Amino acid sequence: MIKLNLMRNHKKGFLLAEETLKIILAVIAIVFLAYLLFSLYRANRGAEELNLAKASLNFLFQEVNAQKTEADIYNPEGWTINSWPNTYISGAWFWKTSEQRTPVSCTNLGWSSCICFCDGKSPDDCDSEGACLENPQGFKFEQPIEIFNPPIKLIVDYQNKKISKG
Repeated sequence: MIKLNLMRNHKKGFLLAEETLKIILAVIAIVFLAYLLFSLYRANRGAEELNLAKASLNFLFQEVNAQKTEADIYNPEGWTINSWPNTYISGAWFWKTSEQRTPVSCTNLGWSSCICFCDGKSPDDCDSEGACLENPQGFKFEQPIEIFNPPIKLIVDYQNKKISKG
């Protein structure tokens, strides 16, 4: 009888460890699935934002070709519009360098000037996540324009070949 009680106590402890292991594995599986779903969502969202950037860039060029002085840009929110080549400042606050740079996606196509919608302000951001078109008319942005609280109004100055935020 005493032996039977000892075996029961031993099995209860074994089941507790087994159940704990199952719970830990279940939590790891749930975290992995959540990460997988988030990654799929982010990849799909990035593709959608890139399509919006291309559409906005095409719209901007249509407005410029139609000789309109204003263009309203709605998408993609949080991205930046810039013309290249442009002076790009890189580095930390104590080690800043400025250089004339153009995204590789523009130079590979032989474009001397391009306008890009990028998910950041650097030429490298335009290469990794951006949409560019050749800028044969040579329009320049005085500074990168961030798309926050859309729509933003862009003013086109045909005499000075500048586009600025209105």
